[in-house]
Amino acid sequence: MNVLMPSPQRGSAVTRRSRITAVLWNRSAVVRWTLILALGSWGCEKEPAPVAANSTVHAETKSSAKASPATPASASAAVLTPKKAEAARPYNVVLIYVDSLRADMPWSGYPRDIAPNLTKFAERAVWYENAYSLSSYTAKSIPPSLIGAYPSELKRDGYFFTKWSPENLFLAERIQRAGHRTLAGHVHGYFQPKLAMGPAEGVDDYRMIEVHIDLQAVKSVTDERLATLATKMLSEPKNVSLPADKRFFAVFHFLDPHHTYERHKQDSRFGNKPRDLYDGEVHWTDRWVGQVLDFIEAQPWAKQTVVIITADHGEGFGEHNHFRHAYELWESLVRVPLMFRIPGVKSQKLSVARSHIDLAPTIADLMGVKAEPAFRGVSLVKELFGTPGPPRPVIVDLPRDDLQDRRRAVIDSGWKLISFGDNQRFQLFDLKEDPGELRDLSKSHPEQLSRMQAVLERLDKEIPTEPVSGGVRLKGAPGGRRY
Repeated sequence: MNVLMPSPQRGSAVTRRSRITAVLWNRSAVVRWTLILALGSWGCEKEPAPVAANSTVHAETKSSAKASPATPASASAAVLTPKKAEAARPYNVVLIYVDSLRADMPWSGYPRDIAPNLTKFAERAVWYENAYSLSSYTAKSIPPSLIGAYPSELKRDGYFFTKWSPENLFLAERIQRAGHRTLAGHVHGYFQPKLAMGPAEGVDDYRMIEVHIDLQAVKSVTDERLATLATKMLSEPKNVSLPADKRFFAVFHFLDPHHTYERHKQDSRFGNKPRDLYDGEVHWTDRWVGQVLDFIEAQPWAKQTVVIITADHGEGFGEHNHFRHAYELWESLVRVPLMFRIPGVKSQKLSVARSHIDLAPTIADLMGVKAEPAFRGVSLVKELFGTPGPPRPVIVDLPRDDLQDRRRAVIDSGWKLISFGDNQRFQLFDLKEDPGELRDLSKSHPEQLSRMQAVLERLDKEIPTEPVSGGVRLKGAPGGRRY
């Protein structure tokens, strides 16, 4: 059967091609089907540029599909799919810690709407549902995460409020040496630069909030003041108006979800139990973190800026009879949110287990700073941009100090082994079947216990142990041991 092809208008760029097509069309059915497949790709030699997720192009494509339901799919539809985004180094990086923020939040299934701004952020971010802090309280988690090493291997003193030696190479020092700008805003006395605890190393613009600052217990309400400080610091030309090849790295630590749980008129509406009050604190902090996020998004440098939101540790509400944090390594204390919002990168949830050991090398990579000397962890940049990375064991590390005995946990292939003291006692949990760590399987699953002990032994050998400085007695340490 002969089929007449439509004639192109005279002078059209495709006239000659269409005449050839018409001749071939009438030859045979095989040729006709070949042409049907080929025609879809003619005229599409130039693919459109990659499009950011949730852009208007995507919206128009969806709208068109609804308007023309009978339109058949063709080979040309493939070119509408954006190419995988690629890292546009160097980026600015804003790192936000929310103190005591548990992993069970609205974007991961928690039923209360306690963090609308962070939930909105998660909807546009790459986020890890199985992310871990380096330890279970601030002084052993934030500074090591800003160095890129485990607390046990770093030079430090033996106190709970740990002082980190200037010999440790902080991420800000690496970034500063590369010629970028570094800034940080804090609210707790532990971070006061005059105490020289370590986190101020390499920071060009390091500030504390104004007025009252707690030195030990957290009783002050601070996050509104920190939001004001953060927007002020991110408004100043010396911090953000930089040469074309230079960027800034900013760290802000929001503290109010930390115990004690204060009531806020508009936010504490969930009840009177500790978790209810905590949820009110999270809702309060979410308000001010959201203000900073909105400010960042409105800035001309936003399209060159990666924003990371995480927590220094979780919080206990009676799991294993443990309240608040520190001292132990239960999931409620060490699983934390970890979210990256990267310009042009599609949001996704990643299930692979990762930890803050990879945070510093990832930030360095995003900013184009060479990992020299090498970090303990690895950069997650390829993974964030869509190339899956291999599973790796996660270590959570709590070295001895004057108030705490040693703990170390390893998470591997869905199993978790907790070591107490100097590997003197173990507990084993199947996190897939028992995420609340309610059933110790160390006696009933000897093969898994042996496997996980072997993983822990191998990793222990890879992580050097640094004795602490000073003469403070370490809890649980044999006589004379300094670690």
